[in-house]
Amino acid sequence: MTPSPLGAVVVGTGFGLFTHVRALRDAGFEVRAIVGRDLAKTQARAAPLNIPLAANDLARVLADDPAIRLVTVATPPHAHFSPVMQAIAAGRAVMCEKPFARDLAQAREMLAAAEAAGVVHALGAEFRFDSAQALLTRVVRSGAIGDPLMFHRTYQQPGGDTDEPLADWWLDAAQGGGFLGAFGTHMIDQARVTVGEFAAVSAVLRKLSPGRPTQTSDDYYTLQFRTASGCMGLLEAALAFPGPFVMSTKVAGTKGAAWIQSGAAFGDPEQVWVRDGQGARMIDMPPELINPAPEPFPIGELVQTEMDRWHSQGFDVAPYAKLFAQIGARIAGTAPPLPDPAGDFRDAAANQAILDAARRSNAEQRWVDVEVV
Repeated sequence: MTPSPLGAVVVGTGFGLFTHVRALRDAGFEVRAIVGRDLAKTQARAAPLNIPLAANDLARVLADDPAIRLVTVATPPHAHFSPVMQAIAAGRAVMCEKPFARDLAQAREMLAAAEAAGVVHALGAEFRFDSAQALLTRVVRSGAIGDPLMFHRTYQQPGGDTDEPLADWWLDAAQGGGFLGAFGTHMIDQARVTVGEFAAVSAVLRKLSPGRPTQTSDDYYTLQFRTASGCMGLLEAALAFPGPFVMSTKVAGTKGAAWIQSGAAFGDPEQVWVRDGQGARMIDMPPELINPAPEPFPIGELVQTEMDRWHSQGFDVAPYAKLFAQIGARIAGTAPPLPDPAGDFRDAAANQAILDAARRSNAEQRWVDVEVV
């Protein structure tokens, strides 16, 4: 007899709708419900995706449907705490988006609750399963370039139409908005899993776009770091830096270097290269890391903001499907499909400690030690 698919509920009608729903289904989950603040809006957005239940009360959904085994949380970061704690209280596995929490204290509270309850917990760090990023991490962690000495990642996009709305929370530093939280957490997570835990950081946060005068959050950052093992690093990213698109990821080590050879535009095919004593060579992509080409979200009328447009392009659906497959195996108690670990709430708290230290560094204009989780 074929086992019944694991049931899931998605909390959030933006990114959760565009990415979580599709990726959960691709990973073999049954999406049984979606939860949003506005019931009528949630029902209207759920209907085209044939989601059986649209609701505005997560606790009741979990009480009424024991087939739901996983809760995925894709609300704005300042609103993560309540649904995460409701999922934990109901004894369900929970996957939460990043940036994870309001601050490190809140991140630690969610981590402690999940561990005390013994539930499966995971972080929405889907780009651990991006083909090139996953392979680069494998190469570096295998020792192929020796001990890491320097990690460098740059990402600059020229910016979109400032008349296209961004979510209110995204523009507000007090609500956890900004590019460091939204995109920097991906960079931070990639660097951590590739070269090790951060010990100290020095950060600069700026707003470069003049087209959103009420924005209080950053759209540009540089983050220097030093790991516990002595590797140095630099992460730099811009949402709106005029000029050509720029993307580069490189790692230098004691025996060589490795890098991602990126295309001219985001989403172009990427390759992983190594240079050592034997010269430079491309590393073949293992079949299990190859992701299918992205498919845009098919229901155009649901795309309403610039963030919707980013997420509706489909670049993160395949990596997220792999993340959900890893989570599903943990829930079922079976071997994971891939050896690459999914992030959990301990990773989430470690990333949050770095975000907090980076923001303090920017405010005080100095290097700041990162708290150990």
